[in-house]
Amino acid sequence: MPRLLKILASGIGFSSVGVGGLLFSLLGVPVLWLLPGGRPALQRRTRTVFFRYFQALVWFLSAARIYDLRADLPPRSELDGTLILATHPGYLDVVMALGTIPQLTCIVKPGVWNNPGFGWAVRAAGYIPTLSPEWVLEEGAKALQRGETLILFPEGTRTEPGQSYHFQRGAAHLALRSCAPVLAVAVTCDPPLLAKGHRWYHMPRLSCDYQVRAFARLGPFGPGATPAPQAARDLTEELEARFDQEIHGSGHQPGGDQALHRRDP
Repeated sequence: MPRLLKILASGIGFSSVGVGGLLFSLLGVPVLWLLPGGRPALQRRTRTVFFRYFQALVWFLSAARIYDLRADLPPRSELDGTLILATHPGYLDVVMALGTIPQLTCIVKPGVWNNPGFGWAVRAAGYIPTLSPEWVLEEGAKALQRGETLILFPEGTRTEPGQSYHFQRGAAHLALRSCAPVLAVAVTCDPPLLAKGHRWYHMPRLSCDYQVRAFARLGPFGPGATPAPQAARDLTEELEARFDQEIHGSGHQPGGDQALHRRDP
C-alpha cells in the first residue's frame, strides 16, 4: 500500500482512540453503571468493550498493511494471576496488548487517568494509575492476588531499536511482592514503527513484521532472606540478561531507524 494511504490509516486510527474514548466515557460508561453487578461487573464489561475496540483497531491497521502481526501467547485461561513483562519498542505495543489479551489490567499515567475526555472509561476499567511507586506496587500485587492478568513494560518508556535493555526496578519489586508467576514477552518490530521520537505520520514504506511472542515462564519469585532493594536489583539484572539474550542474541530486533527509508519492492 502506498505510504500516503498508510499515513491516512494511522491518522484515522489515532483519531478514533480519542473520539471513541470520549464517546464511550460520556455515553457508554453511564449505561454500564446502570447494569447490575456493581463495580466488578462494570470493570469486566468496560474491559470487554476495550478489548473489542482494540481488537478491531489491530485488524484495521493490519488491513492497511502498516504491519503484519504475529502473536504467540498462551491461552487466556492460563494467564490468570500472571504478571506479563513485555518489551516496548513502539507506541502500538499497548494497542497490541489490549487487542490480543482480554480482561487485561494496565498501569496508566496520571494524565490518562485524569483525562477529562476518556478518563472515566479508564477508571471504570479499573486500571492502576501511577500515583506513586508504592501505590503501584500495592495495587498491582492486589490485582494479581485477585487472579487478574497485569502487563508491565519494565523499560518504563520506548527503547531505541537495537539498544540493550535497562529495566526499572519496579517490575522486579512487583514480582517479588506479589509472588506471581511471570510471563516474559518479546515485542519486536522490523522495520521500527512509531518508535521513540517518531510521530503518528512516520510510517515505514514496507509493512512491518510485528511480533508479540511469549518466550519464558519465570518465577514465582519470593522475597526470601535478601533485603528487598538487593533482591530487586538482582532480579532486574537477571531479567535484563534474559531479554537481551532472547531478542538481541537471536536476531529478532533490527539495529536502527534507517529501515524507515527503505522502499517497497
